[in-house]
Amino acid sequence: MKTFILFWNPAISSYKFYDFQRELEEISDYYNNMNWSVWEYEKARAGDRFFMVRCGNGITGICMSGFFSSNPYKGEDWSGRGRETYYMDLEPDVMIHPEYRPILTTMELMSEIPTFEWTGGHSGRLLDEKSAEKLESLWKAFIEKNEEIFKLRAFRQKVDLVT
Repeated sequence: MKTFILFWNPAISSYKFYDFQRELEEISDYYNNMNWSVWEYEKARAGDRFFMVRCGNGITGICMSGFFSSNPYKGEDWSGRGRETYYMDLEPDVMIHPEYRPILTTMELMSEIPTFEWTGGHSGRLLDEKSAEKLESLWKAFIEKNEEIFKLRAFRQKVDLVT
């Protein structure tokens, strides 16, 4: 399994902040409807891991993690510039509202994994294996540290937690 970093800048993306908020509220209904452009699509496959990093202005860092639920497929360029663009369907396992909950910040990512550019660039870039292992470890520690937040959200949404 490979790990890809997706970048989301709400100021320039076709996926706006209100889209994120709506999907967070309707988390069980959107899994089959969400996709993202992947720069290194030729290296990606269904089942690979992704982390979405909010970049740009405001609070930046990981706001979503999950797995690709499709292989890459060609689609219309989201930016309207006519570029050749490949997308993959997403199946998130964690979504965090960066304005209301703590996230694993860009500063923390840069400190712990300095070999990767965490502030933006092409979305859907492959993370090297060593960095991916480090990121999984950081993410696990972050989730455990903030476990009560996720339990409360799951309770409110009547989601069964696997322990």
